[in-house]
Amino acid sequence: MRRMKEKGQVMAEFALVIPILILLLFGMTYAAFYAFRAASADWAVFITGVASGAAYNNPDVGQAQESVLWPDLRDRLETGLAGGKLVRSQIAVEDSRNWVFGIQLIEAQRAGNFFRNQILWSIVTTSPI
Repeated sequence: MRRMKEKGQVMAEFALVIPILILLLFGMTYAAFYAFRAASADWAVFITGVASGAAYNNPDVGQAQESVLWPDLRDRLETGLAGGKLVRSQIAVEDSRNWVFGIQLIEAQRAGNFFRNQILWSIVTTSPI
């Protein structure tokens, strides 16, 4: 007799738990996507700074920028000489976009670095131009 009273219990529990599991899965996926994008921004700052410090007007800078997966990150890279023997490389991303149910997703990342290359600059300054 007791078994007949509990017959639909599993369906009710499943109906209550599945939305929570879906939200949890989506949240983990979104967090992984955001972490991968942040790592890509850091990689872009590093690789363009190293390429810019290799020599003046280095064509490898464009090739280094092409290694960045997202075009919007690629377009926001700034790199150049920061005076003396320093090369500056930085990126700033501040976006917001609409999502489902009127939720607004906000992305804000900043990364920057200065690169100093002693060997490079000693070669550049001693070579005749």
